[in-house]
Amino acid sequence: MPSTHSTVIVCLSLLFFAAACQQTNDDKQEQEIAYLKQEVGQLQQQVAIMGSQIKEIHTVVMRGQKLQHRNLPTQNNPDEDGKLPSIGKATARIAIIEFSDFQCPYCKRYMDNTFTKIKSDYIDTGMVKYIARDFPLGFHPKAKGAAIAANCSLQQDAYWPMRDALFKNMRQLGEKLYQDTATQLSLDMTKFTACLKDQAIMNKIKQDISYGSSVGVRGTPSFLIGRLENNRLLKPKLLIGAQSFDVFKASIDALEPSPQAN
Repeated sequence: MPSTHSTVIVCLSLLFFAAACQQTNDDKQEQEIAYLKQEVGQLQQQVAIMGSQIKEIHTVVMRGQKLQHRNLPTQNNPDEDGKLPSIGKATARIAIIEFSDFQCPYCKRYMDNTFTKIKSDYIDTGMVKYIARDFPLGFHPKAKGAAIAANCSLQQDAYWPMRDALFKNMRQLGEKLYQDTATQLSLDMTKFTACLKDQAIMNKIKQDISYGSSVGVRGTPSFLIGRLENNRLLKPKLLIGAQSFDVFKASIDALEPSPQAN
């Protein structure tokens, strides 16, 4: 298994090789370099997390134990009486709570590779209710602003299309993107602009972070998955990272096998 040090070197080499291969004007090149530096910082953070996870796995293997997902106590009112952004039928028997960061490349990878399949196989078929919560990381300077924009779109029933636009345009996160996207979604711009400065929205994001931290979330994306009964998430499992669809399928089908899931 490669060391975390060698992993960083490989990642840095790939990043700067990609930058050298691009032919851009000076302004765009400076933006790309700034973004790559940010990605380096993210990689260093992720490698530190990976290092701790590798140590944990090594300990489990050496002790002959079985590596398990972390199970949590039952969570009451997981969608906060409908105040949180969610999709899925009210009769869904399983819920997934996502903790995400709009500037996290791993969250984007999950969105690009896994979420669409979960939606088609489980959410759209009525089995899963999907709830989104914010967990902007401290070393992502634009993540909170993006979370605010998404929550302000929720006030006008446009959270999910705004969310898609933010992930698709991760490198352009900022006021212009938020305003342009809100305009394209035909939002009331006076209300939207005022909402961006509303302290109540920031307080909601802080509450998401506090709640996520209380259930063991340390990085993004992270998920709680469990059976949903009487607006209670029963002993959910904490799943960490941009896992493949097969990992989610196994977790969901273990709770209730689905004939629709392929």
